[in-house]
Amino acid sequence: MVNVASILRPAALLAINLLLLMIWGFASISKLRDGMPAWFDGKFGKTFLATFPGLPATFWLLTISELLAFTLALAALVRIEFLRQRSANILAATAAWSLFVFLQLGFGQWLTGEFNGAFQQFMYFCGTLLALQFVQGSAERGRRTDA
Repeated sequence: MVNVASILRPAALLAINLLLLMIWGFASISKLRDGMPAWFDGKFGKTFLATFPGLPATFWLLTISELLAFTLALAALVRIEFLRQRSANILAATAAWSLFVFLQLGFGQWLTGEFNGAFQQFMYFCGTLLALQFVQGSAERGRRTDA
């Protein structure tokens, strides 16, 4: 008989991995492909970001942050960290880095007075924090079986 718990944990880890891969893949690749959108200056041009670090630097720092999160998620998937026999250290790093990316996105929303968008970023942050806790628990179990 199949132990359901042995299927559920890897399935949840795979779902978390694929979700982070999808979020940061779509976000970063579209930014790399399309460059800085025309609306970016209109939204952030009146904020201090226009002066420091500058709008192009702000945009590309965010793009690099998203690309790093995508790369980490891809590495976790390639390592097949969702399987019970492996520790999910890279997936945990992906979730932790994602917190910082959501922080950047939320900062932009707060800075421009888009409080509904800022709240959405806060919820993404909270959901990612919850996912990180789940992944860390899995990483701890994986370390015990790796030894």
